[in-house]
Amino acid sequence: MFNVTGSVTNQLEISRAMSDPTRAGRSKSLDGIRGVAISMVILFHYGYFAPGWIGVQIFFTLSGYLITSILLASRSRSPAEYFGTFYWHRALRILPVVFLLLLACGLCYLLSSQPPSFADDWPWILSFLGNFARMRATDLGPPMVHLWSLAVEQQFYLVWPVLIFFLPPKWFRATVFAILILTPMVRLLLFQYFLHAGYGSTVAGKGAYVLPLAQFDAFAAGAAIPLWNLDRLANPGKWFLLTLAAAGVAGFLVLFSSYHAGEGVFIASFGYAMFLVQDYGYVWGYTLLNVLSMLGIICALQRVGPTWIVENKPIVWMGKISYGVYVYHLPMLLLGNYYLQQLDIKNTGIVRPLYFVLWIGAAIALANLSYRRFEIPILGFKDYWKNRLAVSV
Repeated sequence: MFNVTGSVTNQLEISRAMSDPTRAGRSKSLDGIRGVAISMVILFHYGYFAPGWIGVQIFFTLSGYLITSILLASRSRSPAEYFGTFYWHRALRILPVVFLLLLACGLCYLLSSQPPSFADDWPWILSFLGNFARMRATDLGPPMVHLWSLAVEQQFYLVWPVLIFFLPPKWFRATVFAILILTPMVRLLLFQYFLHAGYGSTVAGKGAYVLPLAQFDAFAAGAAIPLWNLDRLANPGKWFLLTLAAAGVAGFLVLFSSYHAGEGVFIASFGYAMFLVQDYGYVWGYTLLNVLSMLGIICALQRVGPTWIVENKPIVWMGKISYGVYVYHLPMLLLGNYYLQQLDIKNTGIVRPLYFVLWIGAAIALANLSYRRFEIPILGFKDYWKNRLAVSV
């Protein structure tokens, strides 16, 4: 059996609370990490922080930690309770907000034929295959392009519970270790495949970023925390700073290499431009970022370092409503841009920061309303599956 006593039991309580907004005992630090991650994504989409896409890597690693902790402790249950409860909870948490967005976009499309990409995109989003849709020549349309990451999450949910339930503990640990070691090679193979198929480096880099097997080491990095009791790692702050320094040096070397080769130097990316196509960054870069995310989670669990950064109230609340913010923010940005164009207002000069503040305020307000009036009431049905099983027994 897996060890779910001691510190791992504490991790389980934190994980259950973090995956269920209605549950007491949520970790402020982990909510704060979510808040930081979603803030990075928002700044990236507005063009204010080029490496902000890394926030998605943080979400993947945090998900790997939380989901693995829950599943390890549930492994002794019957298959019906183990799988049924997990997928019921995940469906209640993920699906309603996505369906609401699809409904809103669908109504807009019927009334105004906007967004024009909706007719081609909605089946991919509804079936959680949006990451594969990103490999089409047309990609996903701008209002829903960010939902590719939800598809990767759902594909992770299909595989991970099965591995934990059916594999002996030793073999599951070996599988996670193999994923950590082999996934960089998978990204290399994917990148080379697309190059040899005649695609450019941008498409190849996208393939090595959005396809499911290319991201599984992010989830595995989070899973390593409960599997090897890394929440008790000595001096996690020191390891975090060392890894951060290594990431900084690696980014500088990428920029220097680009400069030396006479290529354009994207200084604002700090060497981590999206898709990491330079200097084989798609092989080592994601691994480095995943390890950094894992160490950040460990620091949060141990409350090591300047916890005020991730435990202040605005960041913590941003983390609590981060799912709604993530789903709604990009369509709202594009809707706002559409009305600016209709009013013949250019998003430049003083208008740009003012519009940023207005957009963020509106996105947070909508996500907060969704969280309180839509998501939380739906999560009130979370015990339905367990109660149904109890009645049948």
